[in-house]
Amino acid sequence: MTDRTAEILEAAVQEFISAGEPVSSGLLYEKYEFGIKPAMIRLELDALEDAGYLVQPHHSAGRVPTNAGYEFFAARLLGNAARDARERARENAARAATLHDLLEERAWPDLLARLQGELGLLSVVADCAREEIYKSGLEALVTRLDWQDREGIRSVIRDFEDVDGRVSAAAQKIGAGPHVFIGRKSPVTRSDELSVVGGNYDAGDGVIVSVFAIGPKRMDYKKVIRILREL
Repeated sequence: MTDRTAEILEAAVQEFISAGEPVSSGLLYEKYEFGIKPAMIRLELDALEDAGYLVQPHHSAGRVPTNAGYEFFAARLLGNAARDARERARENAARAATLHDLLEERAWPDLLARLQGELGLLSVVADCAREEIYKSGLEALVTRLDWQDREGIRSVIRDFEDVDGRVSAAAQKIGAGPHVFIGRKSPVTRSDELSVVGGNYDAGDGVIVSVFAIGPKRMDYKKVIRILREL
């Protein structure tokens, strides 16, 4: 993939996350400087659709990202160290210190409450060695999801109920966070409606805690990754 194509895909996913509407070549032309006309952007979008990163829900409509598109977008955020450093520098240093202090103090309920307030997603904090698991934010998650049918609702509720049993197994498989899991690739959820960002974090003295943020595939990956990296 060329740099320009990658930038177009990243922009398309970001626009869909922001607005929840299919993204057109005209919109991308108006908002971004790719150095090409709308017709060329449309050809790039066609190629990205053929490659499985985007899909066109209706003829003549814009595009929406597939799971592969979300995965590409998340990987770009995780891998762009320079951008992440600039974003962290703009964050409030006091908040970062607070998150880190709560981790070192092993104040799991307080850490959960802080993450829930920052992210507005379903948050899970698990000290698996002590069998202490805290989770909060089901209402926030349900509010943010774009529901298609009742089965989708049931699958998310089942995930909320079953996440305690899955976290311990997941902690054995993943390393230091954050990692991004799209849809059914998540080790702690089964619904294809969800994305999960999280991993294991060292709280000192050999204590490892698992932290996960669970939300819709249209979540603000940039913000979630940045906050979990502050841990």
